[in-house]
Amino acid sequence: MGTTNENVLTAAQQAALAEAITRAEAGTAGEIQVVVSSRPLIDHPFYALMWAAVIALVLPWPVALLLQVDVPELLALQASVFILLGSLLAFTPLRHFCVPRAVLRAAARGTAVDHFLSLGIHQTEGRTGVLIFVALPDHRVEVVADDTIHARVGPSAWTDVCTRVLTGAREGRLAEGLEDAIAEAGRLLARHAPPDTHKDELPNRIVVL
Repeated sequence: MGTTNENVLTAAQQAALAEAITRAEAGTAGEIQVVVSSRPLIDHPFYALMWAAVIALVLPWPVALLLQVDVPELLALQASVFILLGSLLAFTPLRHFCVPRAVLRAAARGTAVDHFLSLGIHQTEGRTGVLIFVALPDHRVEVVADDTIHARVGPSAWTDVCTRVLTGAREGRLAEGLEDAIAEAGRLLARHAPPDTHKDELPNRIVVL
């Protein structure tokens, strides 16, 4: 059964977060967008089966060196290890540990940038758009800031924004964590991109995938 938007954030929570964005943007020329995805970033079974295959190829050889095992028995042992280990890694929570951290980080960043571009956040007049992207299954949060904001704020300034989302999600308070993160993003933007006369260019809504 698929995950619906209501399972991630209720309609009331989404409305409250949209209002939080409006409040945060009131004190800045920046634009804030939020995307929450319940879709895995990575094909976990691929990595699970890859590790199972590697271990199945290597593990039986010490057995063959210590015991008198002929080739058919060795091949049968390899097949058994692959099937058992592959099932264990692919169909249990262990699958999340099969994906290398660097691969997961790159996937999260790449997906966040894709959403940043597809939502047109890079097209604001002052290049002051900011995206908070949350990948729930993989426990990743990425902030993508457009050129003007990135040059003024720098990448490390968004760490607290990400932490607020992750803390809320771990404690079962995703909506509250997002609201805290939006408020913090608004405070950062207010310091580095004070309000001007330009209109609100992006819709103040939460995108739930």
